[in-house]
Amino acid sequence: MTAPLALALALSLAGAAPAAAPARGPATAPAKARGRPGPAPTVLTLQRPAGKEWFGLYLVGKKAGYTWSQVRREVRDGHPVLVTRQETELTVDVGGKTVKRAQSDEKVFEAAPRGRLLSFRSRRSGDGGERTVDGRCDAKGCTLTLVADGGTETRRIPAPGENAEQADAARLAAARRGLVRGPQLDLEQLRVRQVEDRFRERRTVGAGGVEVRVAVVEEREVGDRTSTELSIAPDGRILELRLGGSVVARAEPEAVARRLDQVDLFSLTRVPLPGPLPRDVPLAIVYRLRGLPAGFRLDDARQRTEPAGPGETLLTVTARRPAAADPARDAPRTPRGARAGDPLLAPGSSAVGEIDSDAPAIRRLAAEGVGDARGSYAAALRLNRLVFERLRKVFGASRDRASEVLAAGEGDCTEHSLLLTALARAAGIPARPVYGLVYTRYGAGGDGLYWHAWVEVRSGEEWIALDPTFGEPVADATHVALGRASQVDAMALLGSLKVISADPRPVR
Repeated sequence: MTAPLALALALSLAGAAPAAAPARGPATAPAKARGRPGPAPTVLTLQRPAGKEWFGLYLVGKKAGYTWSQVRREVRDGHPVLVTRQETELTVDVGGKTVKRAQSDEKVFEAAPRGRLLSFRSRRSGDGGERTVDGRCDAKGCTLTLVADGGTETRRIPAPGENAEQADAARLAAARRGLVRGPQLDLEQLRVRQVEDRFRERRTVGAGGVEVRVAVVEEREVGDRTSTELSIAPDGRILELRLGGSVVARAEPEAVARRLDQVDLFSLTRVPLPGPLPRDVPLAIVYRLRGLPAGFRLDDARQRTEPAGPGETLLTVTARRPAAADPARDAPRTPRGARAGDPLLAPGSSAVGEIDSDAPAIRRLAAEGVGDARGSYAAALRLNRLVFERLRKVFGASRDRASEVLAAGEGDCTEHSLLLTALARAAGIPARPVYGLVYTRYGAGGDGLYWHAWVEVRSGEEWIALDPTFGEPVADATHVALGRASQVDAMALLGSLKVISADPRPVR
């Protein structure tokens, strides 16, 4: 049910790969590195290998795809520019269906150390549908044309502030032995990310019987709880990118990078359980976990964590009837004209896609689905049931926008959550997507927690979890939240999170 999330993570990992450029003659190390003072390295003087850099993409040790990246100087319209390109393909099995997704991105910058972003082009294809974005930027902003599912849309966005340093930020951080920080326009979600690339250390690694001294750089979006670690050789080659122990991009020759394994995402993402779990509400379940980092312990009214010994955590998830189930205590929905200041009512992006709650079809369906319901929770229940009944349950048939999900009429948990979030916001209900784990059984895999997505809506000051995929008006205590909104870093826990015990307890 979480294939689109795993695919998005692998695609974002590939996007983090610094691009390579063909050399224009022998590369020269910065003078400072040879023991003499000299100018600081810039994106135009970095040492890089010639041609494309190819990587195999591995999920929990299985080859699921490949990517290549490249930077090169060109002349366009009579002006020198710096062009970054990258392509990625992923193929996995999800619920017995082979899912393929591909992306191709290009960004063009002024050929200067902090050259301005001039244009970009992005194409997504495969089981997530076809989408192309073309954009041209000036000092005030970017005008982009988006073509998806046969429709064309033109948008104007503020200037992202991205410059040529971000084209090769990790290599630049390694060369400077310092920090490179700046905005990057995310072409998947069309949002600006603040990204940090920080030189951490030099380390000796062994490969093929040869020891190599590499620079280690950590790259993360500001606010993320985990980072991608890059190993960079002295000649500028990127040897490896690693997110936790589960997602790895490894430098390989093209022919090797293209050879894929048979990857079953359900098997890879399963966290085994000692036995079955009840779905009753009200109910609390106390999980004893190993391998849950402190940054992933989301303490709120629904979840509570406490230490339980070295490397272990007690996590109590409590599902109960919300106060808003009483109509007298259910906060009214927000009038449409008063939504501008609340990001949880506005269109936006999340880990699972674009929440285009302003799309006409989304607004119409939200109004029809809510009907005469006045309270936020009462209206959300109607929309939750509508999404559960309207969407056909199909694994791996992913869509990137809520309006595309509505048009397709099918999807897995990410599509259900994306559509419900958009409908709720269109109806004046604050809503946010949640991702984490849920109890279920798939095939011969046995009892386990699997990666999942659901939705939280707000009534007054109360956040209430609903699951439109399972049709639950209150998400049961087998739902373990690991992140919200646009964070996808919890996928770094793949393969390392363990459930020692799970103890159901009654709730008064």
